[in-house]
Amino acid sequence: MITQTYKERVAADLFARISSIKLNGQEVEIVSKVREKASVTVLTKRIDEEKKVEHVAIYDELGEVITERYSAVDVSNNRSLDFRFTFEVTD
Repeated sequence: MITQTYKERVAADLFARISSIKLNGQEVEIVSKVREKASVTVLTKRIDEEKKVEHVAIYDELGEVITERYSAVDVSNNRSLDFRFTFEVTD
């Protein structure tokens, strides 16, 4: 069984490594990054002019992908986007 202390250590490592988020290859500003015990939540700034979401990725301090998602979501006019990523370290 994985201890709570170890889960929190893994979350702290992830928290420290997250350095950037890109939407369709363009960096999006991180406005909030919070670690609470074994959970990490990252929130981006609102984006107003994007018309399609094709690729969203989180990168570490070395520019390596931590996680990424591909999609083909069209964004309606007069809509803004922000992205929230929550990671929870579990057994």
